[in-house]
Amino acid sequence: MTDKPSDPKNKPQNDFWDLGDDDLDPGEAVESSSPKQQSPGPEPARTTPAAPAPPPEDILGDLGDNLPPPTAPSQKTASAASSQSRRVRIKETKMEDQPTTMVEKTFIGGLLASFLGLAIWGVAAYLDTAPNGELTEYKEDFPIRGESVTVENVETWWREPVRDGEDADIGVVVEAGLIPCASIKISDSSSTNLQVSFRDGENKLIGDIINLSVRDGQFEKNNSNEISVNATAGFNNPTTINPYINQDIKPWTLAIVEGGSSDEPIVKTRIEANRKEK
Repeated sequence: MTDKPSDPKNKPQNDFWDLGDDDLDPGEAVESSSPKQQSPGPEPARTTPAAPAPPPEDILGDLGDNLPPPTAPSQKTASAASSQSRRVRIKETKMEDQPTTMVEKTFIGGLLASFLGLAIWGVAAYLDTAPNGELTEYKEDFPIRGESVTVENVETWWREPVRDGEDADIGVVVEAGLIPCASIKISDSSSTNLQVSFRDGENKLIGDIINLSVRDGQFEKNNSNEISVNATAGFNNPTTINPYINQDIKPWTLAIVEGGSSDEPIVKTRIEANRKEK
C-alpha cells in the first residue's frame, strides 16, 4: 500500500481560528489575502500547551476594515478640544475680570486724587495760619538805626565755655559743650537799654536774656561802644557744630530789642558757624 500525502484542503477545519468562512471561494481568498511568507520549520515538541498562534495575515487583512480606528487621532482630537476649551475659558475669564479691574483702577485713582487734594489743602491752610517766628526775617543790613541807638555791626561765633580763671563764664549750664557768642558795636546813642537773646532754629530762647544799659553812646558794663556777650547754654556735644556747618541744623539767631514800647527786635542776625577761643 502506498502512502499518499494528505491534502490540506481535505483536512477537517477544526482549528482554533476557524471563522466559519468555508463557503468562501478559494480563488477569492487568494485574491483578497496578501502573499504569505514562508512559514518557519516545525517547532520542537513541548510538554506544556503551546500558546495560540497569531492569526494569519489573510484573516487580519479581511478583518482590517472592521477594526476600530487607532486611538492616536482620538487623543489628538480630545487634546485639541481640551485646549480650545481652555482658551475659551481663559478668554471668558479675562472678559469677566476686565470690568472689575477698571472699577478698581478708577476707585484707587479717585482715592489717591482725594488724598492729594487733602494734602494740598492742608499745606495751604497751614501756610495761611501758621505763626511766623520773630526771627524768620533777618535784619542784618548794618548799620541799623533804632530809636535811641545805632548798631554799627554784630559779629557772631561759637566757642567752648570757660569754667575756671578770672575770665570764667558766669551762669553757663554745666551741660553746655559749645556756646554761641557775639560782639556788638554801637554809635550815635543816647541813654537806652538793649535786651540781647540767643535763639535756636525753632525760635526757642536759649539760655538767659542779657540786659545791656547804654549811656551816652557807651555800654555801662565796660564803658565802651563795643561789648562781647555769650549765651548761657548751647550745644551739649561740641561735635554738633559739624551738622550746623553743613546746614543740617537750622541757623541760630541773635536778637537785639531796644528798650521802649516795641518788642520787635531791631537786629536779627545769624549765628555764624565759626569757632574761636575766648
